[in-house]
Amino acid sequence: MKKIILLFIFILTLSSCAAKVNLIEDSFYGTKFYQTDYISITFWSATVKFRLKNISGTDNIVLEAQYITDGSFYITEKSKVVLKFSDSTFLDLYYTSLMPKTDTEVIYGTSIYFMDTAYVDRSYSIQAENKVTEMKTITDIRVETADGFKNFKVKESAANDIIRLYNEMKELLSK
Repeated sequence: MKKIILLFIFILTLSSCAAKVNLIEDSFYGTKFYQTDYISITFWSATVKFRLKNISGTDNIVLEAQYITDGSFYITEKSKVVLKFSDSTFLDLYYTSLMPKTDTEVIYGTSIYFMDTAYVDRSYSIQAENKVTEMKTITDIRVETADGFKNFKVKESAANDIIRLYNEMKELLSK
C-alpha cells in the first residue's frame, strides 16, 4: 500500500512539473493569447530556455529562445541562434536586442579565517525568436555571437516536449 501511495505522489509530482500551454488574458490591452512555460535545457556552461507563444488575434506561433551563460559575450546584427532539426533543416532565431542582459548576484560566504567574504555571481542572457509554421525534432542548437559560436546537443526528451507543446497550441488555436 505504501508503494502505491509513493508511486502516486511521484507521478503527481512529475505531472505538475511538466510545461504546459497557458491562456494569458491581458486586461490592460484587452487581449488573449497562448503562451507555454519555459522548457530549460541545461549544459555545462550555459542554459537555453525555449517557450512558444502565439501572436494575439492570429494563429501565428513564435518560438522564443533565451540563452543564459556565466561568460560575457557581444552580439552583432548578424548574430543569431540556429536550430538544427532531425531532417537536417535549420531555423534561424534572431536576437530581439543587441545588448545582453546582465544579472549580478552577491553570494556571501565565510573564508577559512572566519571573515566575511563576498562572492559575485554574474550571468548574461539574451533572447531570440522567430515565427514557426511547423515543429520538427530539434537535435542541435548553435548560439552565434560576435566572438564565434557554441554548439549544443538537444536531448530527445526536451525536443519531444517542444513538439508536444507546439501541437497542443496548434490544436487550441484551431478551435
